[in-house]
Amino acid sequence: MAYKVRFVNYPKQYQQHKKEFDGVFEEIMSGGDFIMRRHLEEFEKNIAEYVGVKHAIGVNTGTDALYLSAQALFKPGDEVITVAHTFVATVGAIVQCGAKPVLVDVKDDFNMDADKIEKAITPRTKGIIPVHLNGHACQMDKIMAIAKRYNLRVIEDAAQALGAQFKGKRCASFGDTGIFSFYPAKMLGTAGDGGMICTNDDRLARTLRAFRDNGRVESVEVIECFGWCTRLDNLHAAILNMKPS
Repeated sequence: MAYKVRFVNYPKQYQQHKKEFDGVFEEIMSGGDFIMRRHLEEFEKNIAEYVGVKHAIGVNTGTDALYLSAQALFKPGDEVITVAHTFVATVGAIVQCGAKPVLVDVKDDFNMDADKIEKAITPRTKGIIPVHLNGHACQMDKIMAIAKRYNLRVIEDAAQALGAQFKGKRCASFGDTGIFSFYPAKMLGTAGDGGMICTNDDRLARTLRAFRDNGRVESVEVIECFGWCTRLDNLHAAILNMKPS
C-alpha cells in the first residue's frame, strides 16, 4: 500500500499550536497592527541577537533579501561568483541587478568549493555569494580571506541554514550581508512568505531599510532613494517570533 507523506504537515502543525497561533492572530487583528509595528521590531531584534549581528531587516521573501542585498552591493557589469547547485533566486539576484553570475563547482557536501574561487576571479569580479545548503556551512574562513584579498563583497545565502555555525560563528554573520528565508517549509517558517537580511554595516543597513519601504527609513514623508515595497508583514513576524518559544 502506498502512503502519501507530507514534507511538512501544516495542518498538524497548526493543531499542535492552535492556541498560540490563534492568540497571535487575535492580537494582531484586534489591534490593527499590520505593517512595521512592534512585533516586527521584536522579531528583528531577536534574530539579530541570535545570529550575532547588529542589524536584522525583515523583508517579504528570502528572494527579496537576496535581491536587495545584490542591488545595494553590485552594479551592472560586475561579476559575482556563486554556485549552480542552488535555488534559482541566488543567481536571479545577480542577474536582476545587472551583474553577471560566474559559477564554480561544489564539494561533496554540495557547498561552494572555496579552492575553486580564485581561478574564477577576473578584474570585473566584485563579489561572492556562498550558499549554505541543507544546513551545512560553507568554508567561510577561506571565503572571507579570499574576499579580503581581492576586495570583494560577500552575501551569504543562508536561506536553508538558520542556526548553522562555522567554527562557533553563525551563518549570515560573516559577510557584508546574510539572508534567511521564512518560507513555510524552512527550519523556521511562517504562514506564507518572509525573509530577513542580516548585517553589521550601519550604512548598508540604512540603505536596505530604505530599499524595503519605498525609500523611507525614519519618516513616511522623507524619501531617501527609490526603493521597493517588500516589508515583512507584522502578522508573519509575530508568528515567527512565537514559534521558537
